[in-house]
Amino acid sequence: MKTCCLNKFALLSLPALLVALWAMPASAGPAEELVERYPAKSIASVSQADAALADIKPVREQIERIFADDRKECFERFLVSSCLNDAKEKRRLSMHAVRRIEVEAKAFLRKDKAEERDRAVAERLEKAANSAKTIPISGTARDGADGPDAAEPEAR
Repeated sequence: MKTCCLNKFALLSLPALLVALWAMPASAGPAEELVERYPAKSIASVSQADAALADIKPVREQIERIFADDRKECFERFLVSSCLNDAKEKRRLSMHAVRRIEVEAKAFLRKDKAEERDRAVAERLEKAANSAKTIPISGTARDGADGPDAAEPEAR
């Protein structure tokens, strides 16, 4: 008879659990503020990219702390594996949002560094072209003669 009551209790709490999961937003947690601050394709300067990368570290640590707390709570519940799966999914969604911002910031920094390197190479090539003497590949100058008179051998 106790199993009957336990099954009724489990059936009554299942809809409440489903409603709670349904009400949970897709990117719940501390990552929401970060996503609002850095929407997609909003990083347009090196300082913004550096600030985004600096903001990511504490948010990641907070997501991990929340996950650890959720795991502790799960081990006190009856449906441990289901609760753990929900906690992992919540962490995955939060980390996905943070990762998008991190990838965008690092891509901007890589692009900026490559453009700076290309500018430096172009400046070096231009400076080398302006300052270097050109050496002719063919003709009398190549053989060491300076002009048309030097092409004829000297008579002794």
